[in-house]
Amino acid sequence: VALLPVAKLSETAPNSDCPPNVNEGRPAYNTAYNGQDNAGPDTTYRDRSQFGALDSFSFSLTWECNGINSYDSKTGKLIKTTDTTHPADYITTHRLTKEEKQRIYDMLAGLHVTTYPDTYNPHKEGIVSSPSMTLILTVRTNKVRKTVTAKNIALLYESDNPKGQRFLSVCKAIEEILTATEEWKALPEEEFSYD
Repeated sequence: VALLPVAKLSETAPNSDCPPNVNEGRPAYNTAYNGQDNAGPDTTYRDRSQFGALDSFSFSLTWECNGINSYDSKTGKLIKTTDTTHPADYITTHRLTKEEKQRIYDMLAGLHVTTYPDTYNPHKEGIVSSPSMTLILTVRTNKVRKTVTAKNIALLYESDNPKGQRFLSVCKAIEEILTATEEWKALPEEEFSYD
């Protein structure tokens, strides 16, 4: 993986789980996020009624690095990869537990997804990598309907842009919840990955 002009991912190439865990050595993004970080205070959705009711909440996330991985909480459809000889073998269903749904709802309410443009690059201009990755996040509630597409961005979950870092951290935290499920673990290993 080569990044231009400044960042270096790691000495090892990404495995089938995509980019390295960038939270090693520091706290992972969690539901205790209080709307404050390096970008300064953020009063985003302190009244959750502005974000929408939990019972109306659903989301989808697509993340691409070794093929297209995706999850849609509305249908429960979880896809490990589409870049394979037999794509149907990499599809399963996972229904969020109450705890998973609450945790993801809290993270997305704290993200204030409506403040992001429809097409977004969380990295500073000029940061690219080969291979790249794509993140597509859709949030649906009775008050909010928003999709943010970060296509062909650097294969890196760190950003010098605080707002970009929030977006990347939330996407990564959701990926980690989904890839820790028994349903995901029961799927076959990817056939193809970057060396």
